[in-house]
Amino acid sequence: MQLVVDIGNTRIKSYVFQNDTVIESSSQPLAIGASDIRQFLTNYKAIDNIIVSDVNGSLTQKVEVLLSPFPVVYCSSSLNLPFTTLYAPKAQLGADRIALLAASCLAYPNTNRLLIDLGSCITYDVIDSKDVHQGGAISPGYAMRYKSMHTFTGKLPNLTPEYPKETLGKSTSESMHRGVHQGIVNEIKGAIEESEKKYKDLTVILTGGDAERLPKPVKNSIFAHSNFIANGLNYILKLNTTL
Repeated sequence: MQLVVDIGNTRIKSYVFQNDTVIESSSQPLAIGASDIRQFLTNYKAIDNIIVSDVNGSLTQKVEVLLSPFPVVYCSSSLNLPFTTLYAPKAQLGADRIALLAASCLAYPNTNRLLIDLGSCITYDVIDSKDVHQGGAISPGYAMRYKSMHTFTGKLPNLTPEYPKETLGKSTSESMHRGVHQGIVNEIKGAIEESEKKYKDLTVILTGGDAERLPKPVKNSIFAHSNFIANGLNYILKLNTTL
């Protein structure tokens, strides 16, 4: 039995696996801490391997202490991975992107893939049919774009993301909603078009909490299921331990 822990910038997601099947999972705000992890360790005495992906870093020490009695694999580019990368230095490739790339190797082998993850930041990664990660891009996500407009100006309000109702905003708030939304949609469309020119039979995979904000034409791409990243981390764990 395996425990997969995915620590993001806003939430901690934990998954208990029996071989390749998720038998229980949880998601809690980062501010609450690691109580669900502790509960899983109490409830499932058969957990013998653990993998942690941590892109935030604020809970690293607490998690390390909590998991110290167990063998733990920390997701990084130094592990045995199901892909190679042209990223340089490869140590700077984030754990979240590593997990997503591994998940794509498991779910969509022998295909050219564009992975788009809409979280706190939006990440783009291209991996070819030979499982070579060609690189990608990072840009601000929805909340970050709103926050930056409020922070770096004197009068623009601090808004939460909202789907724009009109093509053109008739107020400052409507204009901000339209600008953020349309900017992200056009950015994603551009990334898809550029990748399709270079890679034939491209599979576009969308994931992340803000992917649902996209309009239907963009969402015609493949939506990764809720356990997609967890499956990638479990795959990496299997490659680096004897289960």
